[in-house]
Amino acid sequence: MGFILTLVLSVVLLPVTLIASWVVVPPQQEVVALRWGKLSQIKKVPGLFWVNVWGRKLIRISTKQQAIEVHRTIVADGNGNPIVVAAVVTFRFVDSQKAALDVEDAAAFVRTQAMAVLKQVASRYPYESANHTTSLKSETEGIAREMRELLQSKVSVAGAAIASFELSDLSYAPEIARAMLVRQQAQALVDARRVIVDGAVQIVHHAIELLGQNGHTLLPAEEARLVSNLLVVICGESHVQPTVSMQSGDQREAGADERLAKLLEKIATNTTPRTS
Repeated sequence: MGFILTLVLSVVLLPVTLIASWVVVPPQQEVVALRWGKLSQIKKVPGLFWVNVWGRKLIRISTKQQAIEVHRTIVADGNGNPIVVAAVVTFRFVDSQKAALDVEDAAAFVRTQAMAVLKQVASRYPYESANHTTSLKSETEGIAREMRELLQSKVSVAGAAIASFELSDLSYAPEIARAMLVRQQAQALVDARRVIVDGAVQIVHHAIELLGQNGHTLLPAEEARLVSNLLVVICGESHVQPTVSMQSGDQREAGADERLAKLLEKIATNTTPRTS
């Protein structure tokens, strides 16, 4: 029936048929031609073609590289913290028939699926991790590869090939950004302290070994005092002014404890309220 109708219209309106049936296919574009609702032909080579205008519908599909931006959205990360993420997807259509016939709007379909994939992957991992596990901040390349592969599996039905899926924005949501900044600073301070303590222990251990190798034997009390003093000097933030005791604890002045007791008793007597 469609063939007969096309033939009749072509003969009756021959001038219109001859003039209006020309189709131009530019580079990097494919044209899917339907005839009375059925797939007729696909023009993939650039040039000028004659396709009968009656009952014809042309769907043009660009095969150029395209980039779409997945706008900023708030997602709960793997730890439940709200984060702001955005991404850029680069793709092209490699199957014009699928892009034209299997989905309603191929470009909008890719954009919607990209948003779903971004939220899905971002919710699997924490923003950052202190124990060096996979996180959004540290494993950007691996996260991008996972998003690209997942999106590819979803948009193959639309004839699209995903070239890249990169995060363009990643940050904590404004409502918790200040608290997270304080936590990051505290974590950085703890990490720095851990490095200082580890280095201080190695230095002290090396110092004691060198003293022993050079014939300086330390008593347990002297070694403990040396370790304590070195750790205070190395780990302290402010400049340390060391003090050297010229006598041991056993050589304290005789009667110091008795005089200290009398002094405390006198202070207590003078501060006791008098009764009238």
